Amino acid sequence: MAHPQSPGWYDDPENPQQLRYFDGVVWTRHTSPRSTRPAPGYAAGHGQYGSAPQDSAPQGSAPQAPAQGPGHGVGAPGAGPAPYGPGQGGAGPGWQPPQQWSPQQQAPQGGWHLPPAPTTYGAQARTPDGEALAGWWKRFAARLIDWVIVWLGSLPLTGYFIYRAGNELGPAFDRYVREIEQGNAGATPPTVTPDVLKWVVAYSVILTLVAIAYEVFFTTRTTAATPGKRALGLRIRLRERPGPLTFQTALTRTVIPMGGNLLSSLPLISTLVAMLQLADGLLPLVNQNKQAIHDLMARTNVVDTRKV
Repeated sequence: MAHPQSPGWYDDPENPQQLRYFDGVVWTRHTSPRSTRPAPGYAAGHGQYGSAPQDSAPQGSAPQAPAQGPGHGVGAPGAGPAPYGPGQGGAGPGWQPPQQWSPQQQAPQGGWHLPPAPTTYGAQARTPDGEALAGWWKRFAARLIDWVIVWLGSLPLTGYFIYRAGNELGPAFDRYVREIEQGNAGATPPTVTPDVLKWVVAYSVILTLVAIAYEVFFTTRTTAATPGKRALGLRIRLRERPGPLTFQTALTRTVIPMGGNLLSSLPLISTLVAMLQLADGLLPLVNQNKQAIHDLMARTNVVDTRKV
């Protein structure tokens, strides 16, 4: 389907018996049947298309097409859509051909208005150079895969600390369960004692350091992606230019999602850390560039290499 160069009423490419409005970007659903005589109100003084007669359409309605004079505005067979402009056939006495309306011309007060241009709602978000950005669910799934890999891979280093914390907490938990089974509604649940806390902190520190090393190592490679992201076709890049990340940029991206875990085992600030990490994880859902807080800090984007 041919596209005109400017907004206005043109021969309908799908139906030669009517006109269709082109808004400068796409053909709209607004159509108007052809007429064999000039429309009232297009006599002298109404030479500019868009001048509203007394019974003009209410404000905010679809644009109204002027009626055609005989032989006016009809495209040649096989040709593209002819603009609805000055005619080549005869016109009634005193009738002035309508001019092509342009967006720079102001619509008459109380008359029709140009239909709104299409918005970008639902369009694929992209980097400035055109790479498609990754969706939230894919990023979440990739992060989950990476955390499973990190947790399993770090067990040789963290297993001992998990075992010692379990030994410290186990007896108190067993005692609490027995009291509940005996009908003691006032049983006190086990608390994290200093002896338990020291093993939990050690476990958290080692796991976090392994996660940071894992993230930095893979995102500074040529692929610029962790195994979880590669499995789903994702890659990390600077927003303004493609390519692997520098060590500093890769490290900056880990401050909130991973570095925050160093503080999550401390009772006084663990809630604040959890809220910050939650906000970081959910921000790509509402950010127009699909960036989390750590992306904004490092000026990065996660792109989907499987989208075009």
